[in-house]
Amino acid sequence: MKKNILFFTGLLGVLYVTLISDIDGAAHHGHGNITGSASGTVGHCQTSSCHGGNNPLNVVQLQVLDSSTLLPITNYNDSQTYIVSLSGDATGVSTSLPGFGFQASAVFSNHTQAGTFIVPAASSSSIHTYPCGAITIIEHSIVLSPSVRSTNKYNIQFYWKAPGPGSDSVKFYSLLNAVNGNGGSSGDYPDAAPIVTIYEHNDSASSVKTASLNANSFSVNPNPATGNPFISYNLSSDQSVSLQIYDMSGKIIAQLADNELQSAGLHSYQPVIPVQGLFFASLVTGNKVSTLRFIKL
Repeated sequence: MKKNILFFTGLLGVLYVTLISDIDGAAHHGHGNITGSASGTVGHCQTSSCHGGNNPLNVVQLQVLDSSTLLPITNYNDSQTYIVSLSGDATGVSTSLPGFGFQASAVFSNHTQAGTFIVPAASSSSIHTYPCGAITIIEHSIVLSPSVRSTNKYNIQFYWKAPGPGSDSVKFYSLLNAVNGNGGSSGDYPDAAPIVTIYEHNDSASSVKTASLNANSFSVNPNPATGNPFISYNLSSDQSVSLQIYDMSGKIIAQLADNELQSAGLHSYQPVIPVQGLFFASLVTGNKVSTLRFIKL
């Protein structure tokens, strides 16, 4: 993909990019909603003037997170604000892909706008919302950098305010394109995230539905910590594990396990965290996710 062509991510989508610069976002540049939410098809960049199709080496995932617990939800409360986290992983690629772009959308079953995207103040210079017919998408406005320099891992977060009472289920469509910046359309890795569906739920006590480990099996101690805390978890069986630490901006501080097959039993890490602040430990085992907040003083 061109150095200037970076865009993609949309909740459900069809990605279309020409060889003109989309550095400021596909919709902003006149290509509209490329997520696929208007037609209900999975997004991809599949035109002769673009990338020829999705690349499975770029694994893309979208999650809607409760803003207090930072755990994935399957039900939303009316008019409540949530965090949307979009990530991509192209570590299977042998070359460096130093930038990425995205586009995302949220729609009801009739493909009209569901809720409202909100750009975090800290990201106001790098992402924006843009009207596209009956909906408003969210996308990059500049070339975005990897979560950790010199790695092909990407993450962007923004807010979504749920619609009011009596609303339908909401589907999120998204695309992310990791690019090498060589001035051409080859060698880039666009792909769509699986469509995420969440449902209206008016009971705030049960609005957060998670597929997490038992809270007692995943811990950060001490918390708060004056030094580097221990992160521990207990696996009931041999399984694939990913464990990472990230900060408030979504930047990965430490990748402790990356889709590793680990044996049943207790596992413990003491990652080096060089700065003070609020951090999050995210543990993924199969399709189960658990996230813990902790503070380093």
